[in-house]
Amino acid sequence: MTEVSTGTVRELLGLAPQCPRETVLGTARAEGHKLAATLLSLWAAEGAELTAAQARELAACRERIDDYRQFWDGLHKLAPETYLLKGMTVAALYPPGILRSAGDLDVVCPHYRDFWACARHLAETGWELEALTFGPARAGDSLPHHLMAEFRRPSATGEPYAVGLVTAEIVTDVRRPAWQLARPVRSPLAASAVALVAERWERPFRSRDLLDLMLLLGELDRQELAQVAADLARTGLLPQWREAMRRIARLGWSPPATVPAPGAAVVRARLLRAAGALRRWSSPVRLLAAAAQAGVEEQAGRLADTASDLLHRWAGPRRALAAGVPLFAVPLDGAPGPEWRLDDVGRQLVARTPIGSFLLVCGAARQEWLDEASGGAPSATEREL
Repeated sequence: MTEVSTGTVRELLGLAPQCPRETVLGTARAEGHKLAATLLSLWAAEGAELTAAQARELAACRERIDDYRQFWDGLHKLAPETYLLKGMTVAALYPPGILRSAGDLDVVCPHYRDFWACARHLAETGWELEALTFGPARAGDSLPHHLMAEFRRPSATGEPYAVGLVTAEIVTDVRRPAWQLARPVRSPLAASAVALVAERWERPFRSRDLLDLMLLLGELDRQELAQVAADLARTGLLPQWREAMRRIARLGWSPPATVPAPGAAVVRARLLRAAGALRRWSSPVRLLAAAAQAGVEEQAGRLADTASDLLHRWAGPRRALAAGVPLFAVPLDGAPGPEWRLDDVGRQLVARTPIGSFLLVCGAARQEWLDEASGGAPSATEREL
């Protein structure tokens, strides 16, 4: 099993033993590492003297982690089938007293009832809904659509607390359908290993990712490792897995267990992902959606507005969702309901949920769409999910 020590951190940072401590800590804070909390807690455990600023930073990290534990306890009591992805699941593998920094909580909700129970709890306890997305599911998934919500809450340190609720484990790009891993959920550790590898679709691997993977591989039993292998193959993540294993090997580390990534399987995964991208871009609905989503991503311009308008009027939100396009929720006036459903209100699609009503759009929403959705009555094509 990998040792979590100051020597391990220096290896990950690529720094010599004689490197000054301030340089080591500054490097550990960098986006490509995210190891400052781990390093400070290791120094404290070794009895090293911390500066006043370092002691305050370490105390703030501990407080943040303790707060997240309380948030998670409340959610898990409410929805026992939910589980944490990465984050605190991996942090539990660190030695006692050694910290893994906590940016947010990723809460996987296998069922809609879990998702809305957690969302309602957060909304009623001071959390602000930042984003709510209704996404397409893949063939064979246990749910007809996937839901993603992000909640935020202020903190004393300036960096807000964040909780993400998802019905699928891998949500790296809103332009692609999410990936739901094995159901029923057998192992949060196995799911976390696959989700860590999937981060490579968004950014280069961090040093902390490599440490986390080593710790996870030291805990997985044969069945869990087989589940990792199956999920890597199904999601097309074998190229990213091989890259992570090569990065680990360059550190001189030997994983306690691994999953084979033959060259032919890696090439096939890359070809299938490229073919999937071509299929997506061959759809006029998806092409318009990509342009419209630029407006949601704060790159709005005439093209984004025109694409959003055309897509909404020509295809409509239901057709867009069926074509694999995610829909973004815009709040409307309306009391929360006990269940959730999608209503056709005139030409608009409205989600009635336990945390309120929302207009569903592919891009920027026009005021007349909001007015129609707020004032119209549900049509005869109302559908409950």
